[in-house]
Amino acid sequence: MTRETTKSRAKARVKAVAALRAQLDDRVGSRSDILGSMLAVKLQGGRPTDQIGITYFVREKVAKSELSPRKRVPASMRVGDEVVKTDVIAWPRMAEQATQIAPTIVSDGRTQGTLSCFALTGSTLFGITCAHCLEGVDQNPATPTVVEYFGVDKRWYPTGQSVYLAYAPGSAVPGNFGYLDCGLFELRDPTLAARARAAKPLRVVTDLHSLVNQGVFGFSPLEPLSSPAPLRKALVIGVEAVAMGERCDVVLNVDPPGTFRGDSGILWITQDGRAAAIHARGEVMAGIHAVV
Repeated sequence: MTRETTKSRAKARVKAVAALRAQLDDRVGSRSDILGSMLAVKLQGGRPTDQIGITYFVREKVAKSELSPRKRVPASMRVGDEVVKTDVIAWPRMAEQATQIAPTIVSDGRTQGTLSCFALTGSTLFGITCAHCLEGVDQNPATPTVVEYFGVDKRWYPTGQSVYLAYAPGSAVPGNFGYLDCGLFELRDPTLAARARAAKPLRVVTDLHSLVNQGVFGFSPLEPLSSPAPLRKALVIGVEAVAMGERCDVVLNVDPPGTFRGDSGILWITQDGRAAAIHARGEVMAGIHAVV
């Protein structure tokens, strides 16, 4: 079986599970302390398997022996002829990964984040990063703020103003799915503008279901002491996650050293070079942030 065949089958399986998700969520919702769910690859000992189903989020994992049968999440569920595997993981506390500590590449005067990519509309050039990195000192996304970038000479240079911010963690309303956190800022600085004009067009992932159990990578401007290489690698363990009233398009398990405050805005890229997601939030655990 070729790699492309394997990916095609995985994508088809995710779509099949997605069609049954509402029925399965209804069955499980009252069984335990369920916070939400996602279409996901099943993990075993922290490692991905070839089984794709639904992963349920809980505040804290409890041994099955401590739960009554009615409170347990079944290992699998059947709908007609379809059997869907399940998994249970603890949904951690998440935080936006802009930082007020280390300079990275763009700043709104209050926080710093990472340049995701460039955008071109007509003849006008823009930079893109997370909206929460462009709110400015007044923390009001409706007002423009001066945006600076951190040059190779370790000095800050103004490049223009923020011009558009879209920030909404999603809604549990049918037809209104998606985690949106991105913004545009002007590229008036000639150095950044030259980089933008020389950049190659990006292909974009158009079907989130195709990402499950696929590897992605991104480049961070941060260089943690434990790993000086800026390259970050991750595995897409789930998509279309819903937890505590918020939605997340792509859920990643990032290889050590993880991600850090200041990594908001990293553009995650598939192995074949397509843009998959813009990094916005990470798991808070002992100072290290595993991305979501």
